[in-house]
Amino acid sequence: MELKTSYLEKVGELPCIVEPMCSGNATLEQLLDQIAVEQNWVNQTLLEKGGVLFRGFRIQETEEFQRVAQALIPELKPYVEGQSPRTKVTGNVYTSTEFPAQFRITLHNELSYTKAPPPRIVFHCHIAPETGGETPIVDCRKLYQSMPPATLARFEERGVRYVKNMHGQERGIGKSWMDYFETSDQDQVESYLKENDIEFEWTDDGNLRTWSIRPATIPHPVTGEMLWFNQADLWHITNVNERNRAQMLQRFGEENLPTHAYFGDGSPITDEDLEAVRNTLWENAVIFPWQQGDVLALDNFSVAHGRMPYEGPRKILVAMG
Repeated sequence: MELKTSYLEKVGELPCIVEPMCSGNATLEQLLDQIAVEQNWVNQTLLEKGGVLFRGFRIQETEEFQRVAQALIPELKPYVEGQSPRTKVTGNVYTSTEFPAQFRITLHNELSYTKAPPPRIVFHCHIAPETGGETPIVDCRKLYQSMPPATLARFEERGVRYVKNMHGQERGIGKSWMDYFETSDQDQVESYLKENDIEFEWTDDGNLRTWSIRPATIPHPVTGEMLWFNQADLWHITNVNERNRAQMLQRFGEENLPTHAYFGDGSPITDEDLEAVRNTLWENAVIFPWQQGDVLALDNFSVAHGRMPYEGPRKILVAMG
């Protein structure tokens, strides 16, 4: 099977698009064969460009996407510690997010606040949205270079402290600690937290509070290129709209918010720094519409992703590892 490669117009080299020369005739087996034969090219392209979009292949069923994901990521990882509400569809394949459709999700690297983030993430357009619903992506090397120097220096020097409050059996806002860690065994959760350098405490009402300090920037583990790599703006209460923010602060107080972020030394992150971060993220974002059957593979270290608001049905599946 002959393939062609291209790039999005006026966007540069993210992502690299791979399509069959004769559209509509490519099968799942042919794509899997091509990934196997061109594995070195795929790996190198992901390192250099950050993303590869496989388009025009007849990938329809969840099990078909799982096979493609496993060809790109031999060991798929469970979504432990994950923030977003998701449903496990099969194995370690999940819905990409079930966050309400009217909200935009800011750009972030998957699980960048964990001790061992997954190096690779793969998305599949199972049902293309009617309006909106794009998965914007951004090159974290460009973010590092584009971030205002004073803001970058503060984040590099201090890192980020991530604070999370998870409810127990009683209903609460966000996911329970059982959902976060995919277990109801407290001993298993505590072992995980200790192994991953996460401080924690159980509250009297059965809730779990955790906090950890992670770097805000890192060198790419393979190329050594410096990357903007944190979710400070996503975790911070200012990510919530002003009305809901006021209600949450009144109800919980800052200490008990579901998520919040500080500099690593515990000092507050200023509105000016958060605005600079958000502006830089979106000024560099690449946004393109999904097509039915698309498979988008990303280097999760060098490329962050988000989600645009949408209307109508939308189903994007995701696997990582």
